[in-house]
Amino acid sequence: MPAMSTAPPQSLFQQLRGLDHVFWICIFMEAMERMAYYGVRLVVPVFVVLAPSEGGPGLSHSEKGTMLAGWAAMQQWLPTFAGGLSDRYGYKRTIAVSVVLKASGYAVMSQADGFWMMILGTQLLAAGTGMFKPGIQGTMAHSIARQPGLASLGWGLFYQSVNVGAAIAAMLPAFARDTMGWGWHGVFALCSALVLSNLIPLFFYTDPVDERAAQKDERGPFTLVFESMRELFTSPVLLGFIFISAGFWFGFHQFFDMLPNYVDDWTDSSRLLAVMGDVTGNATWQAEAAQGINIPQERLLNLNAILIMTTMFFIAWLSSKVSTLTSTILGMIIASLSMIAFVYTADVFVLLGGVAAFTLGEMLSSPKRQEYMASLAPPGKRALYLGYANMPDGIGWVAGNLVAGASYEEKGDKVKLCRDFLAENASPQAAAIWLERARVGEIKAEALVEMAKSMKATDAEDALASLDGLQGKELVARLVEHMPRGEVLDFALTAVPTLPNGVAATEPALRQFLYATYQPGQVWWTFIGLGLFSALMMI
Repeated sequence: MPAMSTAPPQSLFQQLRGLDHVFWICIFMEAMERMAYYGVRLVVPVFVVLAPSEGGPGLSHSEKGTMLAGWAAMQQWLPTFAGGLSDRYGYKRTIAVSVVLKASGYAVMSQADGFWMMILGTQLLAAGTGMFKPGIQGTMAHSIARQPGLASLGWGLFYQSVNVGAAIAAMLPAFARDTMGWGWHGVFALCSALVLSNLIPLFFYTDPVDERAAQKDERGPFTLVFESMRELFTSPVLLGFIFISAGFWFGFHQFFDMLPNYVDDWTDSSRLLAVMGDVTGNATWQAEAAQGINIPQERLLNLNAILIMTTMFFIAWLSSKVSTLTSTILGMIIASLSMIAFVYTADVFVLLGGVAAFTLGEMLSSPKRQEYMASLAPPGKRALYLGYANMPDGIGWVAGNLVAGASYEEKGDKVKLCRDFLAENASPQAAAIWLERARVGEIKAEALVEMAKSMKATDAEDALASLDGLQGKELVARLVEHMPRGEVLDFALTAVPTLPNGVAATEPALRQFLYATYQPGQVWWTFIGLGLFSALMMI
């Protein structure tokens, strides 16, 4: 038998040249779609818990967890069915439908004033995203398959394009809300316009055909859905990979869903702003740091996207030198351990170190799902199997948000912990003064409407009247339980002018005291533990 010939290894530049124009069209569409998506996604965890008087829909963290779990279920599980539909009806058609759904979701979210409107908006957005994934990934898989040996680099660059969009997206909320003065509604409207731009590239390529398929799939949509589920539940390799790795995604997504709230509540980033001002000589940053102004959480956490954007191609090239499983396990371990940085301190420099470590783990593990599933796919089923790649994400993301929402509401939310603190330490005299201010119109009308809703009263006057006759600790407990969310921290500074540790009550001192007393970072242990357990099971 003659010796088998092997192709010489290619340099990074040679591999880049091997990628065709359809690949780069997909990269562009993915970057635009992700720019719009993350323009909203980076701020939604903070936006949805804002009180109506502050421009938000006023959800609790538990409601936020339920909303995000529903979002996750639709977005991550729909590709299991949509993947087969993309293979059957064409990638371009499903991408076009997904763009319209996503634009509609952003539009609804721009008008949301409560839980159910946010549910409707996020479900439309999630459905569009779920349909977009198999279409764009299926097109990408066909493009990569035309040149053997480019799988690791191709999928790595695809993942990098996600973070090019995400890195730019961190600037969109402040641009629309503050610079342009459009408010929160403008953030969602801008993202709707961005995602609609993806209809244009669809005119510049034809749908790929699976070169391995013997004939075109002519089955109906219901048959395709049934076959998708049968394929999934009759493959032990698929099921094992899905359920073992779901534990890792249980914690992974809280980097994007719970960490923004954690940073917004507990991290003093004015120290970093001061350093940046001193290094660059920026007088505005120096002045803002002196006033205690923080860097918005979406810009801090944008370090994740920036690192991926600038280094993913190199990490993908390195990870191509080891097996998919080895890279995946190593990434799971690093990402899970990195969250320990959030447990004991909210210091901005420790936080950013944790973000950098998490990002390395993400780059080693996350892109490997698509590479692994594409390699397993039988002829004619690439988009279907790439749809399966989202199942572990979906299971972990749904379960993680249901747990994280309730856990953060009880143990991590700064306002809730401040309510507990005030119930023990505020004086009845301070409560009486606040009520008098409310009666004479010194408290925003929107805030009092929020209070009436919390107390299930007919209006603000009825809510205030329900507190008449209460005295002492009973009055304090009842008031702080239903006090408008946006008023709680300001009330604490006047109601307890000297903290129990003897320090004068200022906003930074109160935050530090609450953090030291209630230790909100403990909420991370559940997610760290399950991530490490999943890595062990993967081994």
